[in-house]
Amino acid sequence: MTRLMEALQALGLDGEITLSGRWLKLRGERCSVYVAEAAWDAGYYTWCDDRKERTVEHYLDPTEAIRAGLKRAA
Repeated sequence: MTRLMEALQALGLDGEITLSGRWLKLRGERCSVYVAEAAWDAGYYTWCDDRKERTVEHYLDPTEAIRAGLKRAA
């Protein structure tokens, strides 16, 4: 199980997870949130599918990335 999957479970959230466990999609209040594990343990990227919130942000911790993405989608 990947750290991203563990973080999602620890937060008690449901989301669409790829088979590899390196990508996930969550439904926020306004838009969908995407979180992806970067290559070579370089952290996690998050973005929303809202036109105003498409900026990609980088986080070192998967829990922080998920929370920040959902906050942007609220």
